[in-house]
Amino acid sequence: MSSPSRRRVSLDTPERLAEVFTAAIDAVAEVGYERFNMDLVAQRAHASKGSLYQRWPSKAHLIVAALQANRVEIAAPDTGSYLGDVRELCKQWLRAEVAGDRRGLLLALLEGSRRDQELAGLMTEQLGQGGTNPMAEVLAAAGRRGELPAGVDLELLADLPLALAMSNLLFKGRELTEELVDRIVDGLLAPLLGSGDHTQ
Repeated sequence: MSSPSRRRVSLDTPERLAEVFTAAIDAVAEVGYERFNMDLVAQRAHASKGSLYQRWPSKAHLIVAALQANRVEIAAPDTGSYLGDVRELCKQWLRAEVAGDRRGLLLALLEGSRRDQELAGLMTEQLGQGGTNPMAEVLAAAGRRGELPAGVDLELLADLPLALAMSNLLFKGRELTEELVDRIVDGLLAPLLGSGDHTQ
């Protein structure tokens, strides 16, 4: 009788798909995109490589499917202030992040998108489209409340919190924490916009 680690198990249940997606995300974060392959996922998820290829024709398709399965749609908060909304939105994003080695995963995706046009295209097509843009909604509400200075670049303001978080993660090796979110909101956005609001 074959051992459970080698037995071929159907991928037709949500539980099995979740195991495969977790194995894929953990593997690509650990070894990088170039060294990532279906064999690694098959070993970790106790599945056959053939069954993986039947469902996902390439490693790029599998990775994007795993990211899509872990994607969480987040609604724009309504705390009554711009700083409160940004704080809560960023913390919601943080809680919804894929568990595990986030720095390794992000580096692998950046590397893969640069080297593999298929991955870059799939990420743009499947992850970059659709859904709402909660940060845009937060800024629109702040504009209606008159909280934003005239002439502020809304596109850059929308990108700023995430860009700072990613910079800390990628270049300084600092984990993304709620304390970092508070530093960005209280130490940068509040002084930048001339606000004393420190809504928690």
